[in-house]
Amino acid sequence: MQLRLWHIARSVLSNWFATAAGLAVGFFMQPFIIHRLGNVAFGVWVLAISSINYMGMLDLGMGSSVIRFISKGYATQNHQESSEALSAVLWVRLQISAAMLLLSGGLAAVFPLIFKVPAALAFDAREALVIIGLTTAISMSFGVFSSALSALNRYDLRTYVGLIQLSVRVIGVVTVLRLGHGIVAIACCELLAALVGNALLTYLARKTYPEMKIQMGRPKSGVLRKIWSYSVYAFLITVAIQLVYQSDNMVVGAFVSTAAVTFYAIGNTLCRYTQQVVSAMTATFTPTASAYEATGDLAGLRALYSNGTRATMAISLPIVLTLIIRGSTFIGIWMGPQYSRQSGIVLAILATSLMFSLPNYTAGSIAFGIEKHKTIAWWSIGEGIANLSLSIVLARRFGIYGVAIGTLIPSLVVQLIMWPIYVSRLVDFTWLQVFLQVWGPVFLCAVPFAAASYAVEVLMPAHNMITFVLQTIALLPIFIVTIGLTFRGSIKRQILPRVRSFFYANAN
Repeated sequence: MQLRLWHIARSVLSNWFATAAGLAVGFFMQPFIIHRLGNVAFGVWVLAISSINYMGMLDLGMGSSVIRFISKGYATQNHQESSEALSAVLWVRLQISAAMLLLSGGLAAVFPLIFKVPAALAFDAREALVIIGLTTAISMSFGVFSSALSALNRYDLRTYVGLIQLSVRVIGVVTVLRLGHGIVAIACCELLAALVGNALLTYLARKTYPEMKIQMGRPKSGVLRKIWSYSVYAFLITVAIQLVYQSDNMVVGAFVSTAAVTFYAIGNTLCRYTQQVVSAMTATFTPTASAYEATGDLAGLRALYSNGTRATMAISLPIVLTLIIRGSTFIGIWMGPQYSRQSGIVLAILATSLMFSLPNYTAGSIAFGIEKHKTIAWWSIGEGIANLSLSIVLARRFGIYGVAIGTLIPSLVVQLIMWPIYVSRLVDFTWLQVFLQVWGPVFLCAVPFAAASYAVEVLMPAHNMITFVLQTIALLPIFIVTIGLTFRGSIKRQILPRVRSFFYANAN
């Protein structure tokens, strides 16, 4: 148990480090890119990325199956199962990537006709789409090796590669924009970074798990059936995620304007950054849950849910509440006062949805790890369809605010009703236990922090980034102290003994 806890902690810290680096780069790069490209060109870039990201659905959920079966095979020393899973998914993905290239070319031809792309940017938009499509096809095929490292909980290796890939991308993008180039040059930088990153991931995965062999030729039909029986529901969830998180920008581009995409994307991006922080931790729970299930450790699963969910909320709530209460001020400082009001309102609406969805990330990771994600797929599709439909209807009346509200309403239904009920099937927690024992105490701990944040926003609004950051840091101890007092018993019984044991073991 002690070794497994250390592996989880190492994976979480590695993932957080990579995420923090990516967020820091995105934070400083996005204003630079927007001001260099302008609102319209940046809006076209966001639409191009969002359109190609829809092709991620062609993965058919197989990335999740790689993590599931390799982590299970590794835990049980069944290296043949790991090899068959990796080889089968690679075989399928190579064919999908070829189809993706053809679809990218077709989409490029009609892209300026679907969205309100100015004639001066139409040719560049088409070129950028083709290059982004090639980048995505490469990542699609060789992403199996990234999933293999995730299955082995070697997020540290993924972090090293991610930092190298990030460096290549940043250096390239800054250079081409300073030289006066546009979205085509940015797309080329993304392609170069993907080539470097995926080559390194392939090498490290094969070196880390040498017993896992790539088997050439068509996979056995039994292996494909096993993978597809797991992947089909992961695929449906991927479709739903695309509808929820990628359709908004496209709805704004189609029913409002290309320039409005920039205002929406600013608020949406901050929410996606917050999701990445949480996902950096909960992503490591999938192989852990799979290992617990493979060894019959049901108590470990329950502890993983309760402790993981509380930790997720403890990390995410200060961020989300700051976005809701002080997001407009932050955007005005970060991007400029012209973006403060519209992007700030979008951010407040989307962050409200996020506040109730992030606590369910741990349960979602466990569901994938123990192969109980089938029911989730159907209600996720329902959420995605409702999101898209409502966003289109409300966009015509309320513009970008309507699109955000169209995302919020279905999300609240799923996160507050469907998920807490489904947790009972995962780890035998009742609906009331979820709210009273897991969610409730952490939400109560956040109340003093929220009140203090609101008071600071009203009485001492920040006018520069340094002041904003210092105010936020000064407010955090309020939340930390309330968490410490509320969970002091658990901290003394569970966390401190393990910390002492770990350091004692390493000292000797």
